[in-house]
Amino acid sequence: MGGLKDVRRAAREAGRRLGWKPTTTLVGGRLFVLDKREVPEEIEQLAEDAAAAATDRTWREHQ
Repeated sequence: MGGLKDVRRAAREAGRRLGWKPTTTLVGGRLFVLDKREVPEEIEQLAEDAAAAATDRTWREHQ
């Protein structure tokens, strides 16, 4: 592949083909492709529930 500019362009195009509103960011030498769309409420709730369950489980295991 080409340079970083070409990789970013390809990643954004791939995201658009998936129906995303893509953006890219470089962190510590790693390229992340993010979807800027709003997260549906039901998905956000599932993520919150999973995070709460994981936190609770970790808390109980380390007491």
